Amino acid sequence: MYFKKAALTVSLAIATSLPLAAGTAAAEGTGGLGRLTGTDYSAGSPAMVGVNPVSGSVTGPLTQGAEDAVLSPGGTQVAFIRRQDTCIPQTEGCAYGTDLVLAAADGGDPHVLVPGTGGGVPYAGHPDWSPDGQRIVYDTGAGLGWINADGTGDELLTPYGRNGTFSPDGRSIAFLRSEYYETDEGWDLGTDIYLLDTVTREERQITTGHDVGSTPVDWSPDGSRIVFTTEHGLYTVDVATGAITDLRGWTGVLSFLQTPVYSPDGSRIAFNAYDDTVGTRAAYVVDAADGGNFRKLTDRPVTFTDWRAGE
Repeated sequence: MYFKKAALTVSLAIATSLPLAAGTAAAEGTGGLGRLTGTDYSAGSPAMVGVNPVSGSVTGPLTQGAEDAVLSPGGTQVAFIRRQDTCIPQTEGCAYGTDLVLAAADGGDPHVLVPGTGGGVPYAGHPDWSPDGQRIVYDTGAGLGWINADGTGDELLTPYGRNGTFSPDGRSIAFLRSEYYETDEGWDLGTDIYLLDTVTREERQITTGHDVGSTPVDWSPDGSRIVFTTEHGLYTVDVATGAITDLRGWTGVLSFLQTPVYSPDGSRIAFNAYDDTVGTRAAYVVDAADGGNFRKLTDRPVTFTDWRAGE
């Protein structure tokens, strides 16, 4: 979902704060498959963690209180969502806003890059770095926006989008757009994947099934395909032709799939799902070509943000 080519340098940045966890992960090795990052809620509050794509062992927390945390292309910074501590009175009950925060890779020197705005409740969500590390696309209460990493150039890109993800070349942003469409029974609300040209701002619809799940999508490393979820399972779409590939090559009953991410070489996809047979969430990996070689990666319900190259 995020930058695929930079080596994972965060393990060095966090070594002083987490010597045992980082050392254990390094000793296990990843067989050249890189390292997954994501958000773990096991401790009751969100935290950024690392996941070994071979053993499934979890390293961290790397950054406490961090939701949807994603490392910059160079691995020196992390952008994440932090829930505000102050209650915002609503018509019914109490709500807490969210801010877009930027920090060092080990969580040090955090500062609010964008105070959540819009919709009556301060809100920001789902950040993603441009491949050059200059910009961050994120959800606002008013639609899909982006901002320079230095805090300048905050801009609304489209009022109809959310969950933006940069293409590997940075020329496009894949995002979700929900609209009403006509059916035989009347009108229904559905979601599809659109592309936004980062230069011309032109938008192009690439799925038409109106059934894309609400979780962020991810680009293949070569930029030719996008993986996404529906209520039925896991799929990829060819960016050029719109052709859909069904990746439900596993047995068993999974539902509510979330946050699929491509491996750095494009051969595998990791995702989070609910196992209806046992009633718990877990993380899984499958072959990107056809959904084969399905296996459970970890019982921890990690929602992934990236799968980065490096040991």
